[in-house]
Amino acid sequence: MTTSTVNANVVASAASYLEPAGQRRLNGDAPTPRPELASWDAVRDAYGLSWEPVAAPVLTSGPNGLPVLLGIDQLGNPVYETETDHKKIVRNDTWLTLGVPGSGYEVLDHTLLGRIIAPVMEAPGAEVRMLRELRGGRSVMGLIELTREARGFAGDPSPWTLSVGFQASHDGNGSLRVWGTAERLWCTNQWNTAMRQASATGRFHAIRHTRNAPEQIEQASHLVGVLRRDFDEFLADREDLHRRRVTVRQRDEFVDRMIPLPEQWADMKDHDHRIRRVHERRGVLHAIFSSNTMLGVELTAGALVEAAGELADWGGNQTVDGRIRRTQLEQSTFKATALREALSLAA
Repeated sequence: MTTSTVNANVVASAASYLEPAGQRRLNGDAPTPRPELASWDAVRDAYGLSWEPVAAPVLTSGPNGLPVLLGIDQLGNPVYETETDHKKIVRNDTWLTLGVPGSGYEVLDHTLLGRIIAPVMEAPGAEVRMLRELRGGRSVMGLIELTREARGFAGDPSPWTLSVGFQASHDGNGSLRVWGTAERLWCTNQWNTAMRQASATGRFHAIRHTRNAPEQIEQASHLVGVLRRDFDEFLADREDLHRRRVTVRQRDEFVDRMIPLPEQWADMKDHDHRIRRVHERRGVLHAIFSSNTMLGVELTAGALVEAAGELADWGGNQTVDGRIRRTQLEQSTFKATALREALSLAA
């Protein structure tokens, strides 16, 4: 694998974890084992999403507020006047009204969701982490994780995870959105920021509820397939980085390059806050190399890149907003520089 290939794929991927090293489950245990769900239908049944949103006519109201009766059909059922510019979206189990959009609104049901996410659902190691309805079913959101254990190729005890999120609106006020990220998501704020990042990097697809919506289903499914292939390529590149060995001296040189002293450092006093800041950050980076997350891979180019990413996301005093912005919303030049320096030292 060439250096250019490694660089292109790793920089394009959101490679760093969101949780600190000390909070990762290095043994792979999960707090609550999830059931084996072999199909999208089984997933829907397990999470109570077996119902579908369906279209129903909107009855015209007369002057008295009651439906306008047109007559009785051959079976003795009443026939009411219906509107032509609106339709009603209801659940086909409780018949709860979810929304009353315009007549051009195209229903995108949960069966179509299964077609979109099939490429990742069918992958080994795929697991539905979350599937829920909001506001009585007016919105549905879900998250599927595709986890690959890194320990198999480099002794790295940390898992890498691709998350594919989707959110469907059934009230007429939003689109169906599907997107992917290599970040592990723990809260709604991370969900929203990861979705914005996916949109900025082209890992996002939105389908409006219009008549050409069915034609876009295959495009969204293709995006999910591309995300899965990108994830596999990213892991192959990360494996290559972990196979490139470095010495302790090279690792120390990497730290000095990534966190250099100011140009005028020789003229500064040792207690100058800029000198102290450099030594503090270098100490954090060295501590990351000694942590459990680097066990077995601490002298590899992959460890250099991962430690730099850990420092960028969690090292030092950062506000929550600053951490989210640096981790998800902005392209990290620090991480790109770390990759370049690691490859140079391990060449």
